[in-house]
Amino acid sequence: MSQEKRVEMIKKLLIERQGLSTRDIMEKFNVSQDTARRDIVLLTKRGEVKRTHGGILPLDFGRSVPNFQSRLSHFTKEKTNIALAAVNYFLPEHVYFVDSSTILLKTCQNITSPMTIVTHSLDNCLALAEQSRVTVKVLSGTLNHENRFFYSNNAIQELQRTRFDTAFIAASGIDATGAYLLDQGDAEIVETAVKRADRVILVAEHQKFTNRSYYRICPLDKISIFITDRKLTPQQRAMFPRETEIIVVNNAEIKE
Repeated sequence: MSQEKRVEMIKKLLIERQGLSTRDIMEKFNVSQDTARRDIVLLTKRGEVKRTHGGILPLDFGRSVPNFQSRLSHFTKEKTNIALAAVNYFLPEHVYFVDSSTILLKTCQNITSPMTIVTHSLDNCLALAEQSRVTVKVLSGTLNHENRFFYSNNAIQELQRTRFDTAFIAASGIDATGAYLLDQGDAEIVETAVKRADRVILVAEHQKFTNRSYYRICPLDKISIFITDRKLTPQQRAMFPRETEIIVVNNAEIKE
């Protein structure tokens, strides 16, 4: 494969993943470290990517997140593996909150047992409507058309009157201070659900550690289980309490 064709494919992959390391490029395109670095240098010189220590980011990284439909159109195998792993933590006859995210939409599409699910996601509701054994409760409010969730003060009050066995949440950014979302209304809904849950399960790809978001859902000591697609670095693992269970899903295999 020519370098020109490869760098075009790298650019497309970067849009999908919102971050690539040198090793990601080596593994995806079966090239040496030197070749991957030359591709990174070329893209950087052209002003088409932002170079970081060990990899590249999109030029607009940190300033925006693709809307729901865009993220859904770039759904990856890694996201699918995370979503299917999350299915294993739903038990019959329990009451759950399920966040609005592409990963958790895929999770909802694979739930078949009788249970109650509360959500503010239009797409989760549509997916669960196909499962007659699942009781679906949709929070009231105005639809955010871009990211397809409902928000209102009444929705917050509805959550405050409900107790959840588990809240399943996603995040657009993760750092030592907590899990974050970019939309304030979305974050308020999820934050309230977390406070009303006996257990919190976070699903997110490893790129979320490099994303910058602004509205905190919760500190990381609220996370009972974190399901992700790559082993955490020692620094990332240290952000979570020792008792938080980290599940790494790789090629449809689950590893602790």
